Amino acid sequence: MDVIQNNSIESINFDNRILAKLLMNICTLLSGSFAIIISLLIIVYVFVIYTSRNHSGNSFNVSLLLTCNTCLAIICSSIILILIQLSNIIGDHQIISLKWIIFCGCHTRGYLLFVFINSIYLSYVLQAGYRLFRIVFHEYRCLRTFANFFYYILGQWMLSFVVLIPILFSGENHTTSIVYLPEDFYCQVPVTNVSAITYTVQIVFVLPFCCMCTIYFWIITYIRGTNRYRQSLSTMKLRLQKKRDSIIIKRICIVVVLLLILGAPSVIFVIVFIIHSHLYWAYYRLSWMTISISYAFICLSSIYVTPEIYRPIRIIFGYSNHYRENLEDPTPITNTTRTQTKTDHSILRGRSSVNMN
Repeated sequence: MDVIQNNSIESINFDNRILAKLLMNICTLLSGSFAIIISLLIIVYVFVIYTSRNHSGNSFNVSLLLTCNTCLAIICSSIILILIQLSNIIGDHQIISLKWIIFCGCHTRGYLLFVFINSIYLSYVLQAGYRLFRIVFHEYRCLRTFANFFYYILGQWMLSFVVLIPILFSGENHTTSIVYLPEDFYCQVPVTNVSAITYTVQIVFVLPFCCMCTIYFWIITYIRGTNRYRQSLSTMKLRLQKKRDSIIIKRICIVVVLLLILGAPSVIFVIVFIIHSHLYWAYYRLSWMTISISYAFICLSSIYVTPEIYRPIRIIFGYSNHYRENLEDPTPITNTTRTQTKTDHSILRGRSSVNMN
């Protein structure tokens, strides 16, 4: 009886794990697909802006270029994540006819995934650098030209590919550190390879995040430091300047928090494994699920923190709300109403002039 009970308990636990894995895979697939769709819409929208500005003779904004660069990195990384989740589902449910997806370019996908995640972080380092040049070094326009940042982006992608080459040759006997995980049915740098995973986490997450935080700390310190020199400004100008500074700081905080959420689970799991030498069975799937959800929020935040994209959308929805309010309020604005309004304003101006005299 005890043997039968133990077998039934093990089968229930196995079924629960299969169900949990499937739910995590589906969540990752949906989040990655949503991130791809939003990123593509942003790129198409920016392309429309680019073509319209070319016809009007206006220059293209660098911030739009940087936003497209981030969206491209998110699209590439989400595609690799979707392929990984398909490999998980095929392996978990033993779909023999689709098993070629698991092994086709497995090691290459494992390498490219870390490359694209690193590109996302480096793209935000470039965005931080652009804000630094625009706010702190605003006098040097040559630092933030479109051509310069185009070359910076090319350098960012080359750097992502180069700095992660060591994980291809840092295994035993100079073999790749990216290995096939039989329980998860895809290739990755395993957490059990402490030296390789530590190098990967530092290069992909920690160093770019520290660089970005350093730049943003510099910007916030500069903004706070300039407050003491604003006594000569009028009250209206000072109020507008403070509002602008608070918007900048809010956008910076949003970016920092989202990127922290993106990399935190992987770093925490690595630290826990180093301390306790125990690997949780859902470690990899939880990490990628959290990352894919972060992709979705990063795409949405890209709309908010880019004024060239956010303002037109806000105007469109603001106009829609105003139009809806006019439909709900059928009282027409007639010439009599306009005349009465002008008369009221003239009376108020006359009273104020009498009081002043």
